[in-house]
Amino acid sequence: MAGEPLRTSGVHGRLEFAARRFHAWWEGYAFDAALEGADIAERLGEEKSPEGFEFAIAELLWGAGRNEPGDPAWTMRHARTLGLPTKARVIVFGAGGGAPLRDLKAATRWKVSGLSRVAAPMRGFDLRTYDAALARPIKSGADGAISFFELHRDADPAAFARFAGDLLRPSAATSFVDYTLARKGTRLKGCFPETAPGAPRVPADTIRILKEAGFAVSDTVDETRLFMPLIVKGWAHWKRAYEAANAAGPARLRGEMLRFLSGAAHLWAERFDALKAGHLQVTRFQARKAG
Repeated sequence: MAGEPLRTSGVHGRLEFAARRFHAWWEGYAFDAALEGADIAERLGEEKSPEGFEFAIAELLWGAGRNEPGDPAWTMRHARTLGLPTKARVIVFGAGGGAPLRDLKAATRWKVSGLSRVAAPMRGFDLRTYDAALARPIKSGADGAISFFELHRDADPAAFARFAGDLLRPSAATSFVDYTLARKGTRLKGCFPETAPGAPRVPADTIRILKEAGFAVSDTVDETRLFMPLIVKGWAHWKRAYEAANAAGPARLRGEMLRFLSGAAHLWAERFDALKAGHLQVTRFQARKAG
């Protein structure tokens, strides 16, 4: 869950890996990621491969395996809307570092898999990056799917929706959870500085995109009220993230990490204010692949 504490050794390992990589770049010598990772794992007794400090800090805020607000209750809320049988095959788009898969595995008997933009997800789950999925497509379609905040991230959300549909069986139930705008013309550049032109749209435009991609949309639900407390819960861990960043190795790396934290603070403050003001919403689109 979002408040779940991380194993200290795991966090330290990822931060040390980032510090060593930066040091190699600074000193101008070749960095052997496998060798350095193995050395850190042996010294700290870790099994997990270290990854970039951005995701390590995101985990400190949102919980192990998460790169954005969420918890098991949030995952299961959307899972229940699918109405799938006990042994269904379900795919999660936007699975972060694997936390939503862990949530589903603990509460269901589904066979779950996930796709993520995170390059080094947690082990023990069927979780791949999108690049890996494109290189080796999944052959058999899933019975259902949940997409967490992926449409707005893609410069071509229609193409993403078609890609998602290609991995589903006909009539597969799907929940698309994403940001939407309260009205056309709303400008929220501070909330989504890196996603244009894939930034949020009004619900009607998202419905049109999903329909053109082969989905029948049966319902839309405003989830904003339940999402905002997840942001607040993450803010409660800000001190922990700051202390971890401030304890990093070289001064320049420490500065980069603190700048990242500062940027994240600004980003989530902007989003929270926009959600509170009603300019931004979190909407669930209940859909079914045309069959």
